[in-house]
Order: sequence, then C-alpha cells, then structure tokens
Amino acid sequence: MEEQNNEQRPPQVEDIPVLEYLDIVKNEYEIERNKKQSFENRAGGIMALLGAICIFLFEKVQLIDIISMMSLQLNFLTFIKIVSGMLVYLGFLFSMLMTIKTIDVNKHYNFEVRNIDENLLGEMRLTAICKIIFTYRDIIVNHRKMNEKRAKTFKMSLYGIIATFIGVIIYIST
Repeated sequence: MEEQNNEQRPPQVEDIPVLEYLDIVKNEYEIERNKKQSFENRAGGIMALLGAICIFLFEKVQLIDIISMMSLQLNFLTFIKIVSGMLVYLGFLFSMLMTIKTIDVNKHYNFEVRNIDENLLGEMRLTAICKIIFTYRDIIVNHRKMNEKRAKTFKMSLYGIIATFIGVIIYIST
C-alpha cells in the first residue's frame, strides 16, 4: 500500500532535475547578456577606427577631387580612381551605418519582476520554478535572435571597412 501512495504523489522538486534546468537557463541568460555587451564593446572599437579613417579620408581621398575627375576625359586609370574613391566613401558610410545598427538600442526582454505578486509567491514550488524556467527560456530565445542580428550587422560593418581599405589602397596607388 505504501508503494501505491508513492506512485500517486506529485513529483517533488528533489525528485526531478528542475533546479538544474533553472541553473542552466540562468547561465544561458547571462551568456546572452554578455554577448550583447561584447558586440557593443567591439562596435565601439569599430567606431573609433572609423573616426581615424575619417580623418585620413578627408585628407587623402577628397570627394571634390573624385567629382572633378568625373569631368575629365575618361580612361581606364581615371575610371579606376573614381570607382575606388567612391568605394572609399560608400564603404565608410556602409560601415558606419552597420556599426550604428549593431549598437542600436533595441528593447531586450528581461525577467519582469513587477509580475511577482502574492499569487506567484503562493504557488507550489515546482510550478513556480517551472514558470521561471519557461520565462527565462523565452527571454533567452529573444536575446539570441537579437544577438544573431547584431552578429550579422557587425560582420557587415567589417566588410565595409575592408572595402574602404581596399578603396583607399587602389585610390592612392593609381
């Protein structure tokens, strides 16, 4: 008869790995928050690099010179110089926009502590922990989507910088 009572009792927190899952989702939440911070820090470095490029750009590759070349008789070298000069400015602009988009302050979902009330505090422990786990899960999924977008825009900003450097090298060497 004692075995029958054990079979009918609801699962207890200590009988299932719910606390381990809670630790996992809390750790994953921290990982995603740290990724966001890392992207913002790296994007700040890119912004500083773009600022340095900007100073060099306005000195060596002047837009006025590129525009004035368009009125010259077009030969292959002039064409390459015009295209590379435009690549410098377009790459720079593209990099700046992608870097800003990387840093863009989108709302990150967080655990809404205002929802903790007497009803939640009065729930069975197992039910409450499960709700917390599912809430963290949804928050983590949201953060991952946003961090994936940040990764793509950050990567695109790096491509823009590469294009800018290539444009500068070609422009100066022609």
